[in-house]
Order: sequence, then C-alpha cells, then structure tokens
Amino acid sequence: MKYAKNQLLKYRQSPLIIEETLNLEEQAKSRFSETVLALSPLEVTGSINYLDNDDITLDVNVLGNITVPSSRSLDPVVVPINLAFSELYIEDENRLKDFEETDAVFVLENDSLNVDDAILDNIIATLPLQILTPEEETGDNLPSGKDWHVISQEAYENEKMIEDEPKIDPRLSKLDDFFKE
Repeated sequence: MKYAKNQLLKYRQSPLIIEETLNLEEQAKSRFSETVLALSPLEVTGSINYLDNDDITLDVNVLGNITVPSSRSLDPVVVPINLAFSELYIEDENRLKDFEETDAVFVLENDSLNVDDAILDNIIATLPLQILTPEEETGDNLPSGKDWHVISQEAYENEKMIEDEPKIDPRLSKLDDFFKE
C-alpha cells in the first residue's frame, strides 16, 4: 500500500481506514534476506490521518506470523506477530529537530507514504535478539566446537564463584592438618 500525499488530502476531515490482508513475503525476503525465511499474510487494521499542519499520522495494528532462523542453530522458528505502532510523517526535514530522538517521526519520501515498508520495518525492529526453537529453550544442548563451547549464564556464574573461592597454597596445605589436632 502506497499513498501519494495528494491522495491523502481528501482525508483531512475523516481518517482513511485500513482493513487489509497483505502478502508482503516476497518484499520481506528481498529486503531482509538474512532474517526472513517466510512471512504469513498479515491482517492489517488502522488509520491514516492527514493533519491540518500537513503532517500525516499512521496508526496500525498487524497480526500474522514470521519465520526466522534460530539465533543458536539457524533452524527455522515461527514467531507470532501482534504489533501496534504509530508514526508521524512530515514534509520538511528541518522540522525533525523539533522532535525528540525517540519519537517515531519520518520525512515523506517523494511525497508518498509507503505503508508496506513501514509495516516491514516495524516487524523486523520488534523481533527479539534471541530466538530459539522450542527444543533449544527446554534443552541444555548448547553449541560447541573444537576448543570451544557455549555455556549458560547460570553455569558461567557458578564457575565464577568457584574461581573466586580462596585457594590454599599447596605448600601450606600440611599446616591445615596441624591445626585440626
């Protein structure tokens, strides 16, 4: 879905309501080939408002599923998408300084609003950094190789506690027996 600014002018009085099922799998695979293995059709609802100051707001809810590689084994993992986001689009790039860095404000490119790109960008941005298959979540099988292995945070902390325990110098270990008598 791509809307020219001129198309959106007629929605000054009431917002453009979006209720679509979008198939963005090919676009997602081409833009994010390393991340997206598959993308189900997305149920998209929301609205586009054209404000009096020529700004455009996009409020969207997205439901679907995305298949991405596991961060541990690269096996496919289906991740449910239940996403709501709101973005503001402005014409003048100089106005960006009026907003906080954390605000979702973007400059309209070529006087058009590309809703498909906004949806895909937000889906990818909300993916967790660690994605595991159900077997990886429940099992203790961590990857390993020649001269290396991955350990859990808990195992690391246990090893650290053992290393931090005071050690007796082996030359003085006989003295320990002396005081027991």
